[in-house]
Amino acid sequence: MLMIKITDSSDEQKWSLQGRLVDQAVTELRSIWRKVRLQGDKRRCIVELSDVTLISRSGEGVLAEMMTQGAKFIASDVYTKYLLRKLRRELERNPAQTKPAPAPKGKNPLGIDPATNGCEGHG
Repeated sequence: MLMIKITDSSDEQKWSLQGRLVDQAVTELRSIWRKVRLQGDKRRCIVELSDVTLISRSGEGVLAEMMTQGAKFIASDVYTKYLLRKLRRELERNPAQTKPAPAPKGKNPLGIDPATNGCEGHG
């Protein structure tokens, strides 16, 4: 289950996520994000991930989409910070990319095999 809390102020919108960013929660977050952004809101958007306990591959995809549309993220744990850096680097390498392509089976949205973490052949 994922709780989504949106707090508005005059110059920013803060999204606080709590729980697991998996399955139906990913679909719900993507739907709410697109609906809010289609309304033309141009305020700075901050996404708080400190209380997110699990992020699936499809969850990575929605975070990447949010990132390409200007969202800034706050994370407190090592893995989430690593994941956000990885997504940012991938998006910087492919600046024309508006959202990640569907991941091949067994790989995350960036095409990295989780079994090898993208490090095969480096040994």
